[in-house]
Amino acid sequence: MKGSPDVVVVGGGIVGATCAYYLTLAGARVCLVERDYPASGTSRACDGLILLWDKGNPAELALGQESARMWAELAQEQGIDCEYSRHGTVLLAENDAALEAGCRKAADLSGAGVRAEILEGRRLQALEPHLAPDLAGGVYFPDDAQVDPRRATVSLLDGSRRLGLTLRCGSPVSAIRLSAQGSVTGVAVGGDEVACGAVVCAAGVWSNELAGLVGAEIPVKPRKGHILVTARAPGIVRHPLLEGSYVATVQSAGSDAPQVALVAEPTAGGTLLLGSSREFAGFDRSISQAIVQAIAARAARFLPGLRNVSIIRSYAGLRPWSPDHLPFVGPVESVPGFYLATGHEGAGIGLAPVTGQLIAKWLTGQALPPLAHQLLPGRLQH
Repeated sequence: MKGSPDVVVVGGGIVGATCAYYLTLAGARVCLVERDYPASGTSRACDGLILLWDKGNPAELALGQESARMWAELAQEQGIDCEYSRHGTVLLAENDAALEAGCRKAADLSGAGVRAEILEGRRLQALEPHLAPDLAGGVYFPDDAQVDPRRATVSLLDGSRRLGLTLRCGSPVSAIRLSAQGSVTGVAVGGDEVACGAVVCAAGVWSNELAGLVGAEIPVKPRKGHILVTARAPGIVRHPLLEGSYVATVQSAGSDAPQVALVAEPTAGGTLLLGSSREFAGFDRSISQAIVQAIAARAARFLPGLRNVSIIRSYAGLRPWSPDHLPFVGPVESVPGFYLATGHEGAGIGLAPVTGQLIAKWLTGQALPPLAHQLLPGRLQH
């Protein structure tokens, strides 16, 4: 890079990578700063599902639909290596009440163009033969997809570097420089001063730490989640599976008690990722044996054959939670030149492309969709 960057993006996870990618595509000179290494935070400790049926309000659903389209374009037309596949997902119903709720969800989503197929007993078994035979049924959403978050992050950064991105890893941003009028003029990182006209905070659960450097505070806090990885078990799960109560655990906000709901995601390597749990535990990423056992038990209830499959590792990650389950994307009014791209919680993978595109539009003066103003950082204060 010759001269100073136009924009410094802080955070080397999937959201920071997409911000850098779309900014460089738009012609901006970008420096991305990562305190550790790419995908070292939330993006290394999550599944890669791109879901539509879990979106809780029209704004979030519209974001998800546009971002799902963009993921397909990134993989199929722009050559981003992310192990993209679109085999759909299955929402599992343990009993008749859960199946009725799934049918209502499918009917509600159909009006927004989300395809769904109701699967009662035998039809569910035909699609997923290894499920427990006493399940009431499920709903198949054929347009859901998945990617490998780590591979996607690295590939997006590689694409950005070919377009001129400068990548700095191993040092955090220690200060954000402001003019006498309070607008961004640069950052301090690794003992260097980097002049720039804008800073994009894509720091995930560490976003408040960065925002504090400019005297701002945002309602993002870490929400912990565990994932288990099985030994290779090819064929035992054909599509990503999630139980109906998964949405309730995502949208719950009042309890610090851990919550567990089945997620079973097959990987390209033949292993399974099993989840999921949610709890507010600060920045603690230690593994809870009790939660690991609860996830394993829940998985075995839906997939009895997993009782004979070993768990080879487990890990915990932190998701950046926001109170209204929408991310914060756009400028911070009180600090000209300071932008947020954070607060996605478990939807960061699915919503990363549309987030990066919106940030690029804000910073390069392109026309914004009306939805962009629903994501502004000051919305909860207003």
